[in-house]
Amino acid sequence: QAIARFEREMQVVAGLDHPNLVRAHDAGEFEGQHFLVMEHLDGADLARLVRRQGPLPVADACAAVRQAALGLQHAHEHGLVHRDVKPSNLILNTAGQVKVLDLGLARLVDDAAAAGDMTSAGQIVGTGDFIAPEQGQDTRQADARSDIYSLGCTLYFLLAGQAPFSGPQHDTFGKK
Repeated sequence: QAIARFEREMQVVAGLDHPNLVRAHDAGEFEGQHFLVMEHLDGADLARLVRRQGPLPVADACAAVRQAALGLQHAHEHGLVHRDVKPSNLILNTAGQVKVLDLGLARLVDDAAAAGDMTSAGQIVGTGDFIAPEQGQDTRQADARSDIYSLGCTLYFLLAGQAPFSGPQHDTFGKK
């Protein structure tokens, strides 16, 4: 079931064609290992950029998040929820374009209630500093709104240089 789900999701990912989504060129299996071939990107992820240069100017942060939102909208329109939107999954390429990558935790919306869903109640999928509350409670509840919440947390990070709820009073996943 997991292999069938991987193959279905890779067909959807391969069918996505948007300037703000990393493109998938091929997927397959070799000697028992499944693989996905993605486009090569020159640039830096936004987490690394903020760590190197500090918080981004408001206009630059908003432009980056807008581009990511357009890519995510395209994925949502094709039934895919990312579930791990965060600064390190957004690449700013050398042409100044933001691309959303790492659809490895993505889920087809149609698979939310499928018996073969690889996630189960109580299992956390995503990154704690950027995860939507409903996704933290049950990853199968994640939908486009969850990605938007994570994108908002990403915008906060780009502007403040740290994730929301990252202070010492939020030192556990539950407190976040």
